[in-house]
Amino acid sequence: MKVFHYTHFKKWPDIKKGSYRSQNKPGLGACGRMGQEDDEAWRTGAICALLEPLPDNWVNNEHFKLTWNYLEHDIGKLLLELDVNPEEDEVFVVDRGHVEGVLHDDKKGIPEKYLHTSIATGERAYMETKIPLKEYLEQEKKLKYSLPEVVITEHFPLEKINISEHQPLLEKKLKDYDYDGNKKLKEMLIKEIEEIPELSSWYKKMKKKEELYKKEIFNPKLK
Repeated sequence: MKVFHYTHFKKWPDIKKGSYRSQNKPGLGACGRMGQEDDEAWRTGAICALLEPLPDNWVNNEHFKLTWNYLEHDIGKLLLELDVNPEEDEVFVVDRGHVEGVLHDDKKGIPEKYLHTSIATGERAYMETKIPLKEYLEQEKKLKYSLPEVVITEHFPLEKINISEHQPLLEKKLKDYDYDGNKKLKEMLIKEIEEIPELSSWYKKMKKKEELYKKEIFNPKLK
C-alpha cells in the first residue's frame, strides 16, 4: 500500500543519490526524532508520513484547527509515495493529537485525553499509541485517533519511493501566486518544478487543466 510523505525540492537529489540523512544510501533515512523529552521518543528515529495526500482528519480536524496550517507551512510541497508492506516493514501509526494538545495555544474544544501538562507527558502518551500499521488498519474505527501519523522507523529504499502524479500542495501554491499576482515567485516555483524530470508528467497535466480553466472563464460557451 502507499503512504505519503512531503519533502522539499532541495532534498530530492539527496534522496536519489543518498546523503548523511540516509547514511549515504539512496532513499529516506529515519533520521527524525519522534520526540525531544521522552526517552523512547528521543531514541526512536522516524520518517513521518500520512495515510492520504490530504487527509481530512488533518486538514479539517475539529479539535486541532490550526495544526494542518502549521504543518503545511513547515513541510515541503513535493509529494512522494512510499510503497510499504504492512506485513514486513517497520511502519507504525501514532496519534499526533497527544503532542498537539500540548503545543496548541488554544485549548478550547480539545478532548481532555490530549490535554497533557508537559511536552514530556504528551510525548509519552503519543508513544504509547504506537501500533503497527497492519493492526491500525484493522482497528481504525475502534481506535479513533484524532491525528493518525504514519512513522517508518528504518531506512526506506529509493526503489520503493515515487514522486506522486498528484501534487496538491504544489498546485495550491501555483494558484495562490496567481491569486496574489505574484508572477516572480510563481516563475521561481515553476523553475524548481522543471528541474525535476519526474514531475514533468504531472506538470503537463496541470498546465493543460489550467489552460482549460482559463478558456472556460473567458469563453462561457465552453462551460
